[in-house]
Amino acid sequence: MVSQRTVRSGMLAAAFHAMAFVSLVGSAEAQDLTAAPPEPAWHPYRVRGADIRAAAAGHASIYQHLFHEAAATVARFNRLDPRFVYAGTRLRVPELAAGTDYVPLPAEYPRAAADERSILIVLDRQFLGAYEHGRLVASYPISSGRDDHPTPTGTYRVTRLDADHHSSVYPEPDGGWPMPWAMRFHRSEYWIHGGELVGHPASHGCVRMFPEDAERLFAWARIGTRVRIIRDL
Repeated sequence: MVSQRTVRSGMLAAAFHAMAFVSLVGSAEAQDLTAAPPEPAWHPYRVRGADIRAAAAGHASIYQHLFHEAAATVARFNRLDPRFVYAGTRLRVPELAAGTDYVPLPAEYPRAAADERSILIVLDRQFLGAYEHGRLVASYPISSGRDDHPTPTGTYRVTRLDADHHSSVYPEPDGGWPMPWAMRFHRSEYWIHGGELVGHPASHGCVRMFPEDAERLFAWARIGTRVRIIRDL
């Protein structure tokens, strides 16, 4: 019997290219497609208790309530799960033209030109890019390993795909923490997976994504997909 997750992953894979290029709006104007776009200007917004209550009453995320059509862009820019936005949280609101998404990665990555599919993770930008023959087709915010459990840099390949993975280590001592839409990229237990984004590196070395982003990447990735992890561009 085919599981609902398998069917859903297939549907997402079929729709991946139709959706992914939304993340690239604005990059075509860059003169050098191999350079990351400059960081946009932004202004702060201090979340109020009244904002939290109104979002809950309207059954909307705090981003949807405050920023409407720009909700996903503000979430990407802050690398912050709406569950961790509280009264008093200072959000950074990027000043982008309407319909322009936040993409802090190069539209082209020449080192990946020979790869049918590859993943680039840039730690200082806390962002991941999906590339096809060196051209960016989607990008997602991440949370990588904290200082005492850094995410390893280097070049790897996806060695396992597990839509319903659970940690064998955390929480200690017996593990069990859910890691949905998981893609192992290292000979040990380092994975790209759905999890909590808290606005800064916070994992034990894995690469966390918003769960819905991890699901899309999972549907696109293949065993053997190359994974490059670099500190900066």
